[in-house]
Amino acid sequence: MSAPAVRALVSALGACAALTLTGVPRARAECDRAAADVSWVRLAGAEGRCPSASRFRAEISRRLGRELVTTGKAASIEAVVQGQPGAWSATIRTELCDGAPPTVRELSDDRQSCDGIVAAAAVHILLATDPEAGLAPPSAEAPHPPLASEAPRPPPLPARPPAAERAPEPPFPWPAQAQTPPPPAEGPPPPRLAVSWRGFASTGIVPSPGFGVALSGEWSILPRWTLETGALWLPEQHAARRTFAFGLTAGWLGACFEMVRSRSVAFGLCGRAVAGAIYAVIYGDDDVPPTILPTDVGARAWLSLGAGTRLGVRVIGPLRLETGIDLFVPVTRYDFQLEGGLPTGLEQAALAAAVFGGVGLTF
Repeated sequence: MSAPAVRALVSALGACAALTLTGVPRARAECDRAAADVSWVRLAGAEGRCPSASRFRAEISRRLGRELVTTGKAASIEAVVQGQPGAWSATIRTELCDGAPPTVRELSDDRQSCDGIVAAAAVHILLATDPEAGLAPPSAEAPHPPLASEAPRPPPLPARPPAAERAPEPPFPWPAQAQTPPPPAEGPPPPRLAVSWRGFASTGIVPSPGFGVALSGEWSILPRWTLETGALWLPEQHAARRTFAFGLTAGWLGACFEMVRSRSVAFGLCGRAVAGAIYAVIYGDDDVPPTILPTDVGARAWLSLGAGTRLGVRVIGPLRLETGIDLFVPVTRYDFQLEGGLPTGLEQAALAAAVFGGVGLTF
């Protein structure tokens, strides 16, 4: 073999040896299973409630005790979180650097805060990167390599000035962002007092129509119940024969069930007992008073049961307007008659009615 051929053969063998020696460490550096490129994306509903990407990656590095990405090729992990309180979900796509097909993992959590879904995603990424670090509790400091007993202890590093120190990360899982509580629902109005002056028209009690006035007071004792009391006056109304007139003075005590009650409106169904006196007045004709039955005129005790509706509306401040309808069933009914077949003076009806309107103040 000639000298030039020998030199060419030696050069080729040297190049092959060099490629063989340098190829092993390069192949080893191509895939670093202990590192990962982590992407953390927050979609609709998670922007203000879940931690940012930098905080999430910092917590993963803190648990591992080292940085996630190295100079070599590393696994690619993409995590996407979205949802709302009570319905969180995360999709994690992991593509390793060893050529294995990518995997996709779906996670969900029904807690109100984002802490649960963040913790589950962090554990999944830790297990994919380093199973032992993922199962171990988080450590505040990175592990140090063991020192040989014969090696001298290196001098401590100089302390960093406080201004250069980095603010410590909050504990994991991070608390959810504080949310403004919804405004409290409007509660029932507090107990109150109301005084009203009423005008009313009646039929069936005195000769119709009968017009009178009343003063009423109310006290709200329960959210749906109101006690009421008052007094009314029906001036004398002439009968068919104008020689006779009849009037009524009475008071009542009752209660109302408020079907609708707020700070400005009250609508209730009311029941009451009314007690007072009905009286007859005789106007003489040529100084000769007629004879009637009963023969002794004057006041007669009068008792009735009543029921009706009442609507009250506050218009300005404590000013209140109200209206309503009442029905009366007299327990004591009187039939004033004339002797000698003369026309009837007054016969009270079995069912009387009244309609009223008024103005009052609420305290």
